[in-house]
Amino acid sequence: MRAQWVSKGASEEGFEWTGGATVERGTGFPLEAVIGEPNFKEVWWLESAVEAARSVARVKLPSGSATGFLIGPDILMTNHHVFETADDAKNAVIQFNYRLKADETLAKRDDWECDPDDLFMTNPSLDYSVVRMKGKDGKKAGEVWGHLRLDPNVRVFKNQRVNIVQHPQGRFQEIAFRDNQVKDVTDKYIQYLTDTDYGTSGSPVFNDHFKVVALHNQRVAEPNAPGRWHRNQGFRVGPIFEEIGAAIGQ
Repeated sequence: MRAQWVSKGASEEGFEWTGGATVERGTGFPLEAVIGEPNFKEVWWLESAVEAARSVARVKLPSGSATGFLIGPDILMTNHHVFETADDAKNAVIQFNYRLKADETLAKRDDWECDPDDLFMTNPSLDYSVVRMKGKDGKKAGEVWGHLRLDPNVRVFKNQRVNIVQHPQGRFQEIAFRDNQVKDVTDKYIQYLTDTDYGTSGSPVFNDHFKVVALHNQRVAEPNAPGRWHRNQGFRVGPIFEEIGAAIGQ
């Protein structure tokens, strides 16, 4: 018997179920199946990813590039090993909307500058730096591109899926969201299988609701096989927030 849906009518929303399961004619066996772990995503997931990606920028440096993201209307976060000093931030260009559009034409890039003389905080042990952004045309960067709020209580656990919006090797903005399980969780960091590359440093690590759970930090080698990279790692939001929350007004 084929599954059947019929409209409830023009005056009502939705559809009404009138049949049973979809099965192969003459066998009684279903025609469809979930193979392994279910990987369905509702369309809001795509919308949330696109919205979150607006606040993620390429950090262009004289010596290369990295990634950063807005955590306040005019506050950018990236890694300490990207901005070790205030001068590093002064010499950077923060490039929002560096991406290809759906028709594979180049979107209009929007370049901003940092103002570390007003605010600059860094911590090598948690590998973060935060810096004030200069305004432009009477606006703050977050008024144009939005920002990602940090929740120090956001949960993360093993086998959870995490996604990374990034600029790997300085390329147009990309998202890694396949083969992305969390493999280890401590109070300080998480380790995951989500892909990264040079230039991903400073990217936000998102859960499937696109809440930031960590600041991507680096790849991690097998304990007994140095040089064999088996995981990526990010520092959790909670410990970072404890240090910067008051300074960024959250």
